[in-house]
Amino acid sequence: MIAFAGLAWWSFQQISLMGQQLVATQESFARISEEAAGRLQAISGKVVASEANVNNGSEALKLQIKQLEAQLQEQGKQQLGVAGQTTELDSRLAQMSASNTELTAANTKLQGQVQALTDAVTSLTAAQAESKSLATDVAALKKQGNPSAAIARLEQDVLVLKSAQENQPANIDAPTNKEFDVFRIQTTRNITTLQSQVQNLNQRLNAPAAVTPLGQ
Repeated sequence: MIAFAGLAWWSFQQISLMGQQLVATQESFARISEEAAGRLQAISGKVVASEANVNNGSEALKLQIKQLEAQLQEQGKQQLGVAGQTTELDSRLAQMSASNTELTAANTKLQGQVQALTDAVTSLTAAQAESKSLATDVAALKKQGNPSAAIARLEQDVLVLKSAQENQPANIDAPTNKEFDVFRIQTTRNITTLQSQVQNLNQRLNAPAAVTPLGQ
């Protein structure tokens, strides 16, 4: 009987111990489950955060791509503008080159005109000096009695001078100059007057004896 009671007590103790171990095991499992659930939640949070970061990074990357595309388009427009400006600059340079060529040609032509005018003035100045010299000779002849040979020579000189004056080629390209034209007309008039005076002297020299002698 005592042995049976001892066995029962021992069995009760073992059952109590096993119950305690079961409770401890359950508590341990509960604690492990809680820790696992916490870890799962943390991992889930990290996954969600990672997904959010990925989404945010993707959106930021898309925005950067759009910005780069806009910059590329703007650069393309700027390149087109630069190309247009280069074409316009080339056109202006060509126009300036053509204008420079025209100015060079005009300057060359003007130099030719100035040289022609200078030559004409030199020729007329010489003719005027010659006419003055002949006028002096005519004045001297008027004081002589019978200067037929000198008058004939003088008349020939006047004819040569007048012919040279009348036959002087006109330069079409020469510029018009009012003072030059007046000078030329005056020289021609002087030569014509001189020729008339020589002719009058010659007529008086060849007139009949009844005519008043030259110089009286």
